[in-house]
Amino acid sequence: MPGSAGTKRSFHLNRWWQQQLADSSLRIKVTIGVALPLVILLGIFTGAEYIRQRQVLLENLSLFASYSAQIVEDNLLHQMLENDLRGVQEMLDTLGRREEFQALYILDNEGEIIFAPGAESLGTILDNHEADCQPCHRLPAEERPSSVIVVNNRNERVFRSMHPLENSPACSECHDPEERLIGLLLTDISVAPAMAALERDLLENLLWWSLTVLVVIVVVNLVLDRTVFSRLQRLALAMSRFGQGVQTVSISDRGSDEIARLTGAFDEMAEKIDRRQKENDLLSDRLRQQNIQRGELLKGLIDAQENERKRVAREIHDELGQSLGALALQFEGLRRLMEKDPARALEQLERIQPLINMTTGQMYELILDLRPSSLDDLGLVPTLKALANRLTRSNDLRFSVEADGLPDRLPPEIETACFRIFQEALNNAVRHAGATQIEVSLTCHDHTIAGRVRDDGRGFDLSSINLDGSSPRGLGLLGMRERAAQCSGAMEIDSRPGHGTQIQFYIPLPEVDCD
Repeated sequence: MPGSAGTKRSFHLNRWWQQQLADSSLRIKVTIGVALPLVILLGIFTGAEYIRQRQVLLENLSLFASYSAQIVEDNLLHQMLENDLRGVQEMLDTLGRREEFQALYILDNEGEIIFAPGAESLGTILDNHEADCQPCHRLPAEERPSSVIVVNNRNERVFRSMHPLENSPACSECHDPEERLIGLLLTDISVAPAMAALERDLLENLLWWSLTVLVVIVVVNLVLDRTVFSRLQRLALAMSRFGQGVQTVSISDRGSDEIARLTGAFDEMAEKIDRRQKENDLLSDRLRQQNIQRGELLKGLIDAQENERKRVAREIHDELGQSLGALALQFEGLRRLMEKDPARALEQLERIQPLINMTTGQMYELILDLRPSSLDDLGLVPTLKALANRLTRSNDLRFSVEADGLPDRLPPEIETACFRIFQEALNNAVRHAGATQIEVSLTCHDHTIAGRVRDDGRGFDLSSINLDGSSPRGLGLLGMRERAAQCSGAMEIDSRPGHGTQIQFYIPLPEVDCD
């Protein structure tokens, strides 16, 4: 049907999408599991490297400012000794033309600019209350650093270094010998070029790290796809097919890792389930066959019951009924003779006595055929012996009954089952096998009752008897087996043409102690 085919295609499409989503979800989880720690570690390393390089940069700037101040100080000392102020100015002009220097001043002790590149801002007094002076001057004198990064009046970040110019005896001609300092060298070196280079280096590192993470993710996914994902996909497909009812599913994985062990466990599970399914199918067939057998047996038992009722009704009508009718007529005649001829009445009464005995015997035989009262009153063994006596009286055969280890009484259902099995076996031996000798034994050992009937009759071919209820010939044997099975027992048949028949049955007696 078109609708059914569409539904089936939709079902398989949904299963495929679910499998893809599950696979993608696993890939995403693995990718995140690999990439996230890698990104965190590389981020930590990059940040630490950036801080270290920034520290090195500041140290280099401080060293550069220190070298510059030392050069200026040495040249100042030389120029001052020669009283060459023009040389001092030329030196500052030369240094001021370098891009690194944003400011290069020589201040006196009052903070006035006395030298500057290009003689700019000469005479200007720097106010230490300005914002760019506060990082140092807001601290006590002994705690002020010699260099610091500040924002100048042009809103640029610079590395400011303050180098005091110490007084010396050579300067005493122009300066008061009592003064410890004769001035201050102030330099502002722009940090923008250095920071730009540092940021470019950081950006390059981030780019390389990103490419590295991407390559690692791709390589990891390729490796995992071959070593993990494809194997898991085969396992998932096999499990999906197994869930859809495909029992013959097997995955070949020659690895020795967890996936291989999981695959091996799945193969073993699938094999066990397949084997168990076959066993269940076999048991189901056997159960179905047993149900058929029991149905046929029930039908046969019902037919046998009806036939037995017909037989009993016929015997009552033909034999017992006629005998009772004859007795009634003779008693009526006897009543009339008693009035006319008492002597003949007495002779007639003597002739009636054998008829009464015969009628009583017929009634007794009929009762025994239905169910002997001795089975309920005396037990199994006396009833079997009574049955043997009846058979030996009416047939020319030898009969023996042996009982060993039996308790006085057995559970009623066990006694009934054993008696019916013996009764059927004996009837078969007498009526069908033509036996001349029958041996019956009944023993009890290890909480199990064992019964055996062996005859020297003509026997039969077991292969010709169908014990599945399909033929009326085997219904008697099937009924015997069912009676044993109803008591959780079993029955064995051994027979060959011309060699007699032996029937054995075993019934457990868990609550009965054998003698």
